[in-house]
Amino acid sequence: MGRSSSAGGGGGNDPSDNKHEQKLQAVLLADTFSNSFHPITLEDYSGNLPTNDDNATNNNNNGGHVKGRERPLVLCPVNNVPLLHHTIDFLQSAGVEELFLLCSSGADALETYLTLHHQRHHHKQSSSSSSPSAATNNKIVWSSKLIIHLLRFTDCTNTGDALRELDRKNVIKSDPFILMQGDVISNVDLREVMEQHAVRKKADNSAIMTVLLQEVGGWGLDDDEEEEDGDDDVELNSEEEGDSDNPNAPPSSTAASRQANAAKNKTKMVVQKNHYLPPLRSSTDDLLLAMDTTHSNRILLWDSHPHNSTTSIPTSFFTENSSHITLTRNHLDVGIDICSPDVLARFSDEFDYRELRSQFVANCVAEEEVGLQSRIFAYMLKRGEYAGRMGDMRRYHRVSMDLLRRWGYPLVPDNYNHSCSGGSYHEASYVCERHLVYRDVSGGGGSGNGLHGRKRSHVGRSTQLSGPLLLGPNNSIGEYCHLQRSVLGPNCTLMNNCHVVDSHLWGDVLVEEGAKLNGVIVCEGAVIRSGAVLDRGCVIGRGCIVGAGVHLKEYTRITMAAEVEDDDDYSGFDDSSSNSSDDSSSSGTDDEEESSADESDNNVKIQVTTPAKEAQGSNYDIVTNHEVVGNDGLGRVWVPSPSDDYDSDDDEDEAQAAAVELMKSQSIGYDMSLLYKKWKKLQMEDEEDDGFSVEGMGSDDEDDMGMDDWADDANVDYMHTDATHLDEDGMQITGRQKGVDVVQELRDICLEHETSSPVENLRIELNSFKFSQNATYSDCCKGAMMAVMDKVLEEYPDSVPTPGKLVASLKKTLEYWQQLFHSICMGSEEEKAIIHALETMAIGSGKAAEVLRKEPAFRFVLQTLHDKEIVNEVAIFEWAVERKEEGQDAPRSILFWQKPTQDFLEWLEESSDEESSSDGSDDEDSD
Repeated sequence: MGRSSSAGGGGGNDPSDNKHEQKLQAVLLADTFSNSFHPITLEDYSGNLPTNDDNATNNNNNGGHVKGRERPLVLCPVNNVPLLHHTIDFLQSAGVEELFLLCSSGADALETYLTLHHQRHHHKQSSSSSSPSAATNNKIVWSSKLIIHLLRFTDCTNTGDALRELDRKNVIKSDPFILMQGDVISNVDLREVMEQHAVRKKADNSAIMTVLLQEVGGWGLDDDEEEEDGDDDVELNSEEEGDSDNPNAPPSSTAASRQANAAKNKTKMVVQKNHYLPPLRSSTDDLLLAMDTTHSNRILLWDSHPHNSTTSIPTSFFTENSSHITLTRNHLDVGIDICSPDVLARFSDEFDYRELRSQFVANCVAEEEVGLQSRIFAYMLKRGEYAGRMGDMRRYHRVSMDLLRRWGYPLVPDNYNHSCSGGSYHEASYVCERHLVYRDVSGGGGSGNGLHGRKRSHVGRSTQLSGPLLLGPNNSIGEYCHLQRSVLGPNCTLMNNCHVVDSHLWGDVLVEEGAKLNGVIVCEGAVIRSGAVLDRGCVIGRGCIVGAGVHLKEYTRITMAAEVEDDDDYSGFDDSSSNSSDDSSSSGTDDEEESSADESDNNVKIQVTTPAKEAQGSNYDIVTNHEVVGNDGLGRVWVPSPSDDYDSDDDEDEAQAAAVELMKSQSIGYDMSLLYKKWKKLQMEDEEDDGFSVEGMGSDDEDDMGMDDWADDANVDYMHTDATHLDEDGMQITGRQKGVDVVQELRDICLEHETSSPVENLRIELNSFKFSQNATYSDCCKGAMMAVMDKVLEEYPDSVPTPGKLVASLKKTLEYWQQLFHSICMGSEEEKAIIHALETMAIGSGKAAEVLRKEPAFRFVLQTLHDKEIVNEVAIFEWAVERKEEGQDAPRSILFWQKPTQDFLEWLEESSDEESSSDGSDDEDSD
């Protein structure tokens, strides 16, 4: 069946008389570049792939962390079908013939999964039609109408990097092509969207992108709403919830309408306050849009930052679009875009773009200058069209329930023809019974549709089933159980008196008698012992065991995935003091471990050998927190790591608390109204701070401010660059934009530069920014040096390097960056600026400050810069004179007065004198 003509605005760059129409292409971003599904997406997936033995299960490989073997989000089951299958079926329905699957983590797992799928299905169809090469070279023939290319971008850490790599490969020829996030499920007919995009692109070459949006309800919270103490649960009783309005649509505005719906369903409505908040809203975004509704919904503003109290729209947009600008917060980004290849080219041109929405889209729609604009338009989903993103576990559960309520038709279980979960490949056929209860009917003898050895699910007569509910194949459910709003994968066993509500059991799960699960995800092969209680938001990883009678607190995540620590490989300066320090630290750690082991044997290490590594004789240790999972339990508690935004030791507790709170907001059962109120509070605080300005600070304010306030984490130069738009006399620098920290901007430019590109490209970009802000080469040197130190410290995310290791990494990094310094250092002023940058970082409060203050780190760094001819002795001596004049009380002189620094200066002065004497002797000899 040929592709619909609507799919090919295709080949907009090809001549109209092409004999062969360009195939419609799609790009799927398999990585979300987030940890919202950790620790599930940290676990090895090798034991969870489809096999030719339908009864084979492998629960031996329960943990470990093998690079490339992690479970990617797209292989997580959604209603017993991998998310990838939903996505591929959706794209095929749109006429896609060539799919590029971009992946970073889990690349090996994806390749193995796709290859085995190809071998299984094509072998069934015809052994002769499936050639051995059909699934090699990362090219998989998925069906007669679709070819999948698996592109490994293992070094990419964000969407921008992945799209730039894709552009370099020059494989996208389709105009338009579909760009889709990997966490999306949708039933939208994209052919109409592509037709509209093609018409706009033909009329206006700058119309490069169409973003799909779904209208949802607002937050719906009133300021005078009474607080309810002690109970923030949001529990929806309800069959009526699924049988009434779309839960993601705008809610009824009056209490009377809600009461009418309750009366209509003849059911008592048991709902908590704020139950009508749209469940698919993200916990990290709060999208504010401005659109020109008279011109095909052209987007004029994209602001998704939830903490912003104000926003701005260029005044020229009002002139151009008259008064037809609509501001709205009632739309969700569904993660599907119709793009022209120009989008990829823009990412390559603007190599500092990391995010598709918050950077690329936000900057494109804000461009004012005609001729440079890249116009982006919105397509609003129509009634009956559904799209949901499963970027975290809370939304994963809601999308799953929406599909069971049939809001994504035809993406409903009774239309599935296969499922994959629990370590085996299962053919399944579901029927929808009363109250939206789905059961597999493919098993059973004599049915004609069943597979040999397969059984239909057994459910006790006294068990209560309340939909939406999906029971996978070969389930065994005992008596007096209660199941509601849940999904059970294949081969799950529930003994008597079990309660499972708002939960997902992914396959081969055993729940023993009397256990209660409420808002839980349980991965393959896990065991919940008798009497255990798991509160909302809990996650149980593959092969983990929750002991008998254990009560897991809400939002606890248990895993057997091993913690991965990077080993430092160092050779460089002889650092005997550091080595002894390391030894003592190590012995101290050992003593602490022995001490804690004496105090409690709750944490036990179990050595496990994975099948994937058995041939190599490799193994790993699993730490079991018995105080959490019980004496008969297995698995450790996973705790989220603090965000990179927090790098100060003083803020360590605050950073950890923020990471835990974010994890909670992404878990099943979290009340989003709490998050909304927090955002509102932060916005109000931001409004109060808007009046602050540097010019308004008096001398008394300066005296009261501490050192850390002046140079927090080295973002500003001590007492000078806090107002980078002012000169030394406090006057506005001509041409410099007020409020722009040029050093920080230059630092960011360097950090975002890809070292795979020539350093000359970076020099040109720095020079352009310097001219645009009337900055100096000293500013460029400061920003570049700070960025270099940031990149060095990125190699030690979980530890503080010793001075020796620091300078070894610095040497390696400077192999690329020293050419830049040689080109932007015009004299001693620029070279002194490099030293000033190090001082600025040292008087901050982050990891860089801790490293540089530790003797003799600064001396080693300064000596390295001197040896690399980046900073010469003239600049060093001039800097030393300045610091001597300031005295030892000056905060930024702490590095200068360190003994190793003084020793280096003394050695440098003696060496300089010797060279001068030698030069003088040579001159006398020549005379």
